[in-house]
Amino acid sequence: MNDTFSDLYNEFMAYVEKGDEQGARSFLIDNLQKFPEEIQDKLTFAFFEEALLDETKGIKDVAEIQKQGLEALSQIEKARKILEDKKKIEDLRNSLTK
Repeated sequence: MNDTFSDLYNEFMAYVEKGDEQGARSFLIDNLQKFPEEIQDKLTFAFFEEALLDETKGIKDVAEIQKQGLEALSQIEKARKILEDKKKIEDLRNSLTK
């Protein structure tokens, strides 16, 4: 392990030990070109994978919201139908009892 990599690693670990996830992420992005190429490739893949997972989660969240919205609309439609049927029954009763 060369000195530059050791220095980068130690600086990165300082963020990790503080629990500063955003600082660690920013450090890696800002210093990506200073890491050995193999590490650059792994970091790039890790960031890509994370972005992909975030996007997938977002899509799942939207799909869940849409599903809940459709279920709510379905329930509203059922309630509206029941009320209309009750109104028709009430109107029929009123017209028969006149």
